[in-house]
Amino acid sequence: MSDLFQPQGLIAYWRPAEGLRHGLEPDAPPQAGQERNTLCERSITIGSPNELDWLAPTCETCWAEACSRRDAAARRAR
Repeated sequence: MSDLFQPQGLIAYWRPAEGLRHGLEPDAPPQAGQERNTLCERSITIGSPNELDWLAPTCETCWAEACSRRDAAARRAR
C-alpha cells in the first residue's frame, strides 16, 4: 500500500475528472455535485465516477503535490 495513506494521515482524496484522477484537499470527503479545487489548482465539479473512470491516469501535478505534502508531514513527525 502506498505510504500516501500511512502514519501522517490522509494527504488527499482522489477523484476522476477531466480524463485524469486529481487530488483534492482532505478537509472533507468529496460529494457528487460539489465544486472543489484540486492539488494542481484546478476547479472541478465532482461527478459520480464509474469503474472505467478510476482507470484514468493520475494527474502528475496532483501526485507531485501529494508526495510533497506527505514528505513534509513525515519530517514534522520526526
